[in-house]
Amino acid sequence: MTLNYVRCAPSLMLCAAIFAAAPVRALQPSTPVTAVVLPDGPYSKLAVREMGREAAHILKQSGIAFRLRVGAPPQAIGGLLVVVKLMGRCDMDGSPAYLVPGPLGWANEVNGTVLPFSDLACENLRGAVQSAIGDGNALRSNALLGRAMGRVLAHELYHIVAGTSGHGRDGVTQASLSPRELTTGQLELKKSDVEAVQMGLFRAR
Repeated sequence: MTLNYVRCAPSLMLCAAIFAAAPVRALQPSTPVTAVVLPDGPYSKLAVREMGREAAHILKQSGIAFRLRVGAPPQAIGGLLVVVKLMGRCDMDGSPAYLVPGPLGWANEVNGTVLPFSDLACENLRGAVQSAIGDGNALRSNALLGRAMGRVLAHELYHIVAGTSGHGRDGVTQASLSPRELTTGQLELKKSDVEAVQMGLFRAR
């Protein structure tokens, strides 16, 4: 059975941002980026923890010290703040999940500016994970769901921090990810992606 590819950021225009040719400056120390996660339905705490761990692992090489908080934070947050909405059911414990065409997540854009707001489509992510693993125990399924969520979140944070709607040709910033790519192996930022993120962090200072 051939697996359909699902887009990670279909709402973003497919145009490349143009950066002035300049050396990327080293960031000392790492720049904190906090994602405030707002679930609008049931979710697995394990999946959300794994989402944060996976996103932090992917983004670390770019100079981002990633942190994740569920719900409104109780205090002021230093660094960059991104709001992430979890849409639908974000666990593998309930109703059956089916692979359907559609976006896995998207960042919001207005007049060419990528805003610090992102949505993850949990029902579509559940379907992608289910198609990749088949039958399995709930604990493993939720961990893999979290891995997939973390990879999509890292993809959207790339758009937000780098300030670009463009995509890479491979790795976590490519325009679409298969169910297998979401759940197995390693996905990383490529060198050009790291440079784009670092340039975005430098502009935001």
